[in-house]
Amino acid sequence: MNTVLERKRAEREDQLAFVDELLAKVEADGGRDLVEAEIKNLHAAKERVAELEDQIGPLEEHEAMRARHQATAGALVPQDRARQVGPVGQPQGQAPWTTAGGYLVDVLRARGLVTDHYGQRMPADPQAQARIQYALQNQTTADTPGLLPHVIAGEVVNLIDASRPFITSIGGGRAMGGIPGKTFGRPKITQHTLVGLQAAEKTELPTRKMIIGEVPFTKVTKGGAVDVSRQDIDWSSPAAWDILVRDLADSYAIDTEAEAAAKFAADADTVNADTPIGGGTLQDISEALYTAAGKVYASSKRLPDRIWMSTDVWGIMGPVLDTACCNNPQGSSSLTSFSGNLFNVDRVVVPSFPALTMVVGNSNAFEVYEEVIGLLTAVEPSLLGVEVAYGGYLAFNYVAAEGVAAITGITPPARSSGASRQDAGRAK
Repeated sequence: MNTVLERKRAEREDQLAFVDELLAKVEADGGRDLVEAEIKNLHAAKERVAELEDQIGPLEEHEAMRARHQATAGALVPQDRARQVGPVGQPQGQAPWTTAGGYLVDVLRARGLVTDHYGQRMPADPQAQARIQYALQNQTTADTPGLLPHVIAGEVVNLIDASRPFITSIGGGRAMGGIPGKTFGRPKITQHTLVGLQAAEKTELPTRKMIIGEVPFTKVTKGGAVDVSRQDIDWSSPAAWDILVRDLADSYAIDTEAEAAAKFAADADTVNADTPIGGGTLQDISEALYTAAGKVYASSKRLPDRIWMSTDVWGIMGPVLDTACCNNPQGSSSLTSFSGNLFNVDRVVVPSFPALTMVVGNSNAFEVYEEVIGLLTAVEPSLLGVEVAYGGYLAFNYVAAEGVAAITGITPPARSSGASRQDAGRAK
């Protein structure tokens, strides 16, 4: 077994599986475009697969040549070597077989594989068994520990979800490249012009100037670094380097998602007052959603197109929708997916949200700007090591806080006892 060839093949398989997993996540997010970090990861995987193909080709040619040689080489034990041993009680050098064929005949007889003149199977020959008993030594894996490879099967288990559902729900990170400085402003109309009734002919029309203000954005730097030994890069299989780079990119995605989502949830009530929910029934949920939607439109003149919620709120809403009547016209929910809808509005579950968070609003109310630096490396010759870092710049803020409204006071619906349900069934 060529362990170098197997390691290269396994690494190539890991790279292809990584690309498949990345594209599956993108498709699961509703067929969104690839973000810059994902594109860079695809390019890196493609380059690594090409490098591995260049190494695997010569190794496979070598294995094919060795197989051809083994197929033509003689496999019989030399006669002089067969005479070096003998059955129990027989002096060394006096084996009962002079040819390999004689030995094979005894093996067939000892195992009862020989037939008579009528084609009937003959019983096992005890004398043949005695003659070959000395040659059949038991050999197990305990006798060859130095030949047993230590195989790591399958892909490395990775439980990180780097899909960034919140940032994806607002259109993804907008390009920040080319914006200088630590801060920048986003222009916003803070006072609109006025149109109204003309009091009489030849009288002045209503007038009001337009004022354009600024929404401030502050850049933050996010990233992580590891100092890895050259031995860990060269000796590990699957390759530790590829797994490390992928994990840094995933951790960057998780951290940036969490920070932007925290700002969004914390400031969701700066313009529109919280909408308290009356209870946990479908009627209570419906009234709260429509009340919050009305606040959004009254403040921003835009209808909501998203409902964001934390995982615990998803756990409360899901059973209510799943048990509703009439094929769930109020929305859809599933244990296997965070995606769904409420009253034909896309529902987005954000795992990093604080508990009992639910926000109704327009996806254009909050913006995230991002410039992914990607992978940076520095070789340490005297240490036989490599420093690797992954990071980027991020800026986020509300551009229209009036476009969202938070819902508070969410509690699970009251559940009747088993006895009362049985009584109700009997009453029917």
